[in-house]
Amino acid sequence: MSFRYVFAHRGGRGHGPDNTIATFSEALARGAGGLETDAWLTADGAVVLDHDGVHRAAQSLRARSTTQKHKPISDVRRDELPAHIPTLTELYNACGTDFDLAIDVRRPNVAMAIVDVARAHDAVDRLWLVGGTTRLLAAWQDLDHSGHFAMSIRRRARKPSVVAAAKAAGADALNMRWPWWTRRWVERVHAAGLLAFAYDVQWEWAKRHCARLGVDAIFTDHV
Repeated sequence: MSFRYVFAHRGGRGHGPDNTIATFSEALARGAGGLETDAWLTADGAVVLDHDGVHRAAQSLRARSTTQKHKPISDVRRDELPAHIPTLTELYNACGTDFDLAIDVRRPNVAMAIVDVARAHDAVDRLWLVGGTTRLLAAWQDLDHSGHFAMSIRRRARKPSVVAAAKAAGADALNMRWPWWTRRWVERVHAAGLLAFAYDVQWEWAKRHCARLGVDAIFTDHV
């Protein structure tokens, strides 16, 4: 099998806890050329790596009961988060920069902060910002970003017009769940000048299938 990129989803969650320095390091040690994660901005401006962007702080109500107080990460400071949630700076300091990094981003201000951190580590050229709308990608075009952009879509959005819109918004790749790709769709995306990215590729036979289709990158829990 040959792919242009292989990203360890959430750092390679098949080999350790999601989005932790230990799991990121393990994925790279196993030979991953890329890491995937999600990024959020704390109230004091730190870019942290966590899947859903929610801080769950256990609070005791009685001696024998607890409840969970949930807050968006944007409402808490870096020092209020659990130690296992790393910052992007900590990822680069621990693992270096010799890998491609795909980061799911949902807000324009987070993207700006990510690019600033990557630039400080001379890692912008191997950074992928991944978003789910053409509006978000279009907003990123104002960033001083020499890296890459990818747009994730659902199956119902798999239309030629969406491919054209993604290209016009500045995308370099289109990202879909792996069963939604066909050889025809890979060829269509390539003809538009985009790369074909497939996520949730968890089995060897699925990886071989994606390779036969000509997919350019996969996201997998298992490196």
